Amino acid sequence: MKSHVRGLVLLISVLAVVVLGGAGGSTASTTSHCNTPAPTGRQFCITVEDIDGVSPSGHVGTGVRQNDVTAYQFYKFTVQNVGGSSLTNGTMSVVLTDNFPGGVTANSTALYVPSGSSSSCTVVSTIPNRVDCVLGNLAANSATPTIVLAYRTSTSANVTSTDATATVAFKEGQNPNGANPSSLTFVENTSLEPDPEASVAWSPPGQNVQLGTSPTFDSQFTTLQYTVPSGKSAFTATLNESSGTLCGLGSNGKPLSCFGELVTAHLPADAGTFSQTNPFHLTFTLVPADFSASVGTITSVAVVHQPDVGPLETISTQCSANPPPTTDPLPCIVVTKVNQGQTKFLVVDLYGVNNGGFRIGN
Repeated sequence: MKSHVRGLVLLISVLAVVVLGGAGGSTASTTSHCNTPAPTGRQFCITVEDIDGVSPSGHVGTGVRQNDVTAYQFYKFTVQNVGGSSLTNGTMSVVLTDNFPGGVTANSTALYVPSGSSSSCTVVSTIPNRVDCVLGNLAANSATPTIVLAYRTSTSANVTSTDATATVAFKEGQNPNGANPSSLTFVENTSLEPDPEASVAWSPPGQNVQLGTSPTFDSQFTTLQYTVPSGKSAFTATLNESSGTLCGLGSNGKPLSCFGELVTAHLPADAGTFSQTNPFHLTFTLVPADFSASVGTITSVAVVHQPDVGPLETISTQCSANPPPTTDPLPCIVVTKVNQGQTKFLVVDLYGVNNGGFRIGN
């Protein structure tokens, strides 16, 4: 059973910021590559799967207008011996290169994550960004188990994509009757998400993930942080801001007026991924252009929750601290007003565990 965190909306006085669920943003793609052996040689093929459209990682902005993104990407390789004889002493080398506008390239700043990767692979160098894997022997008409390479995405400014240059080789290429050519090299390109109002992350178990829209793009930005426990399945999460409104009723039964952008948070995680001791953390940061000068008292702020199934519910419980202790009932919110120079910010932190979407208001 999957858990879906969907639809969060901030509502202040008679104003509201909306968060809904469901938008995607990344796609997994699979390609295959085969060597071309001589008539007496042996053919092998490599299938590689990667995930396009995940966000680059790194720090953006200063002061209140800042966030950090920690997203992940993967490469999954399978090597198949399609010939009638064994292949021995197989190896694979993968080198990552970052791409930038204008055709500029540089050594990738993506960071290899051993805990999410196959044990047969090891970092060889960081410049170049290289990982080597031992394939061992491969019997005729057999394939290796899936080899997984996990990375935190590149932190380089303005990076548009990352190339993985993979080289697979076997010992048999060293004699006239072996695989010809002895090695096969190909490039797998992984595009990175460029939208300032979106954030996408592959989320492997055992890792803390941070998504965030751009704090420097407009007067509103949103962050989403969570940890995937070990033993839970990896998933791809999305966070989006867009034009649109969605309003509901406050706890007093009166209609709410909406403001700001529509925010979509989608966490298709295993049931039990989020819990009382491991909630997700969503933060809205807004300036007066989005929430008006007459916000009222912070204690009047509430969150309207739209479950996957069922009617809206209003969440008004204030967390006793930020982050809340494990004894606090969830979901709960922390609402603060922050001054930075002449600019006033409204910051709403929400901690939750359950399916559905949320709306914040009064």
